[in-house]
Amino acid sequence: MKLPNARRKRALIVIDLQPTFIKPHNRHIVPNIIELIERVPYDAYIEAVFHAEKGSLWDTQQGFTVPQDETMRTVDEVATILQPHNPLHVVKTTRSTFKGDQDVAAYLAEHGIEEVHLVGTETHDCVLATAYDAFAAGYPVYALEECCESGTPGRHEAGLTLLRWQSMTNNSCRAETVEVRMDA
Repeated sequence: MKLPNARRKRALIVIDLQPTFIKPHNRHIVPNIIELIERVPYDAYIEAVFHAEKGSLWDTQQGFTVPQDETMRTVDEVATILQPHNPLHVVKTTRSTFKGDQDVAAYLAEHGIEEVHLVGTETHDCVLATAYDAFAAGYPVYALEECCESGTPGRHEAGLTLLRWQSMTNNSCRAETVEVRMDA
């Protein structure tokens, strides 16, 4: 996997990597994210989870709910490996991690972060929204293509297309890159 090699302090944001969003066609990102966390040191970690209750805007406009229950958590394999890094835990009811229950911009500033990397689900939705908000907050931002996916087939590519047009993925960035070997 190629990673930007800008030699900046960087944060990893794990977005909505919840059992609800992991399907047979996108499960491959879980071991990729584990390897990334094991092999690549970050200066800060953020873990975001999502819920949309019955009667919410998600329900009324899109017919989509994700209850706030025991599945509203990062999948166990990744949560376990993230835990020693003491990630900022963000609960959100909207797309962007920057609009959850924690002040992500303040957390990034407090840790001197200069670049943001994104992994998780939904590339076309929550990953994309978080990328836009990170950019708007002044951070170079890269969705790591090998570590992002969507729950609905076809939507991942749509999200990547938008992100690539803006040089916001590790495979489309304009910065110097370094190859990180991933065995998954």
